[in-house]
Amino acid sequence: MLFRTFRSMLGAAVLLDAAQAVHATTVQCSHCNEGQMQAKAKSLGAGGSPHIVWNPVNGEVRRYRVYCGSAPNATGGSEKSGATTQAGCTFQAEDLQVSADLVTVAGAMSQIWNQTGGTFKAQINAHVTSQSFPAYLPNKPSAHDFQRDAQLRYEILNLASTSQILQLSNTPLAGPVVQLLAHIDAFTAMTQGVFVSADIVFADGSKVTVMVKLNENAMYVANSAVDSTGHALVDPNYGTPAYPGRWYFPPGQGPDMAAFIEYMRSLGVTITSGSANGGVINCNWNPANNTTTCVVPN
Repeated sequence: MLFRTFRSMLGAAVLLDAAQAVHATTVQCSHCNEGQMQAKAKSLGAGGSPHIVWNPVNGEVRRYRVYCGSAPNATGGSEKSGATTQAGCTFQAEDLQVSADLVTVAGAMSQIWNQTGGTFKAQINAHVTSQSFPAYLPNKPSAHDFQRDAQLRYEILNLASTSQILQLSNTPLAGPVVQLLAHIDAFTAMTQGVFVSADIVFADGSKVTVMVKLNENAMYVANSAVDSTGHALVDPNYGTPAYPGRWYFPPGQGPDMAAFIEYMRSLGVTITSGSANGGVINCNWNPANNTTTCVVPN
């Protein structure tokens, strides 16, 4: 499968190479040189598994065996060692071999770190105009349809949970993400989490926002839906159709007004005519009988 879900590549606390780093401790060391990376590893103390230290600025990654006292009969490509005295114990650190897969993964994650300003949080616009939604052919769905069509919401959120959402946005994040997925024996994560806020833009220009936490399913951001002219689309509030508000559609926005009226009607809102203020739709909720009525222009 070309587009794996973000869950399959990103977890919650460690950057790992599946073959080398099971149970390893992984830490970032931003802007660190080799000596500082080694010191960071020793600060973690001795353990049964190697420590992985990586620099998100340039993607350099190192793997250390840290132990107390004299060097054990270690295997795995010991190259260099250093010592730190701590609490009466001299910690030694050995440089161990790092696999090509882990080097590739660290490099790709470094690109993401740099492209997000070190935050691992990105905002993108993803145009779904090119996507096929057979149930809506020969037309295209809109944000109105997303709000009232459970199947369409599932399809959009499922799409947003894959790397394809990044490619639809033409973001530079797409390259390193696809590169990560090409190395199925290596997987990665950041302790602070990685987030993508995606504005899903439909063919008519309407949009909704979804949030993707890399390691979880995409979630719709409540009250984010707008039509092509920027009018807010109320969220379905099942059981309590309280959708009060005033919407103004100036001349030239007749199709958007008609779509809005139809959308409100689909939510169970009563539509009446009689507004004297041209272009204004006035919706009021009556808590006594739990109903909403919208008065539209004659």
